[in-house]
Amino acid sequence: MKVKAQVRLSLYERGIVEALSADHGYPASEARALVVEYIEIVRKLGGYENCTHYAQLLDLARRSEHSPAEWLERIQGIEKGELRDRGIGSEERQYLQTK
Repeated sequence: MKVKAQVRLSLYERGIVEALSADHGYPASEARALVVEYIEIVRKLGGYENCTHYAQLLDLARRSEHSPAEWLERIQGIEKGELRDRGIGSEERQYLQTK
């Protein structure tokens, strides 16, 4: 029998659980399970938005069957694009050189 490690949620993550219950009608245990399922995403994105915003995103991901792996893949794709972006200074220098 495989034993799952218990995930300890931060105060912020518990706020997302509460918002899922209050705003989206999830029973507390199901809301917690949803946050745990997407915990890597929640932690990757950080606590910049309010808990209700992330609760809405997690509910939407669940309803649209958007897996945590797909979401993480999308984030990583965006980050790779940002690394390749040379910034506006590079664009301006290129423009001035053609004048």
